[in-house]
Amino acid sequence: MDKLKLYCYADETGPDTKGKLFLVAVVITTGELREAIERGLEELEERSGKGILKWRLTSISKKQSYLNGILRIGALQGSLFYTLYKDTKDYLKLVAKTLAKAIIAFSQNRDYQATIYIDGLRKTEIKEVVRFLSAESIKRRKVKGLRDESSAYIRLADALAGFFRDYEEGESYTKELFQLFKARNFVKKLQ
Repeated sequence: MDKLKLYCYADETGPDTKGKLFLVAVVITTGELREAIERGLEELEERSGKGILKWRLTSISKKQSYLNGILRIGALQGSLFYTLYKDTKDYLKLVAKTLAKAIIAFSQNRDYQATIYIDGLRKTEIKEVVRFLSAESIKRRKVKGLRDESSAYIRLADALAGFFRDYEEGESYTKELFQLFKARNFVKKLQ
């Protein structure tokens, strides 16, 4: 059996709270679905009016349209993960820890190799992330930093981090949508 080729995209939100709240969102896809999903995400960004804007700069109506569109991309079912941390500033380690948990949950004991992209990761931080992932026995091909502008997947991770944070903070627009994400098995909150 061939190794499962995983592509993992992570973004976070919360350093602005000075450690009070920190949330990491992860999107995972496989090699055979990656390009088709990315085209669908780009079309959704255009159709919903969200475009490539950061989540916090997007209007609620465009957020809702985008999130409803995500729910129509069946290939993303079971591919979205997040972890909420409180009272900590160990940001880089927590991003790696969430990635490890998400990869383990997604791969379900199948043999895999992961290519990992993290929003805003500096070259000087890669070795530290690799060390954390190695400690969790994560099989990776490469770890790389990306910017929001460069990938619909990293923009999705940004949107999800913002959406899940808004949900955890009790924003009213999120309640029904979050329940749909859960009921349809799109999202898993990791412990």
